[in-house]
Amino acid sequence: MKQITLILGLLVMGCATIPVKELTAEEKKVVGEYQSKFNGSTLKYVFLGNGTGEWFLDGKKEQEYKWAIVNGEIHAEDDDIYVYRLNDDSSITYIAIIRIRNGKRDDSIKFANITFKKIK
Repeated sequence: MKQITLILGLLVMGCATIPVKELTAEEKKVVGEYQSKFNGSTLKYVFLGNGTGEWFLDGKKEQEYKWAIVNGEIHAEDDDIYVYRLNDDSSITYIAIIRIRNGKRDDSIKFANITFKKIK
């Protein structure tokens, strides 16, 4: 019984010392909620501090994704990688998509240049 208690104690202590990644200054700027209107719909992105995010369409959660800063751009990945630019006014603009199946970047997509205003 003492051995089980000791093992559990060590496991709990080991879990408590897992280092948490510190956000860079650039990542801290991105964390938050962004919203835009497009074709009569409300689009919202939520970028969380743990590198994950959520996408909403008209208030309904549609997708979860992982995000990171890559070469100064925000890359949000689910089925493909959606590329955003962080603007000086803290908004973000959708500028490209990278197709995961072939790795090709497309800067001419029809939804490009939608800007999302930071709301939180």
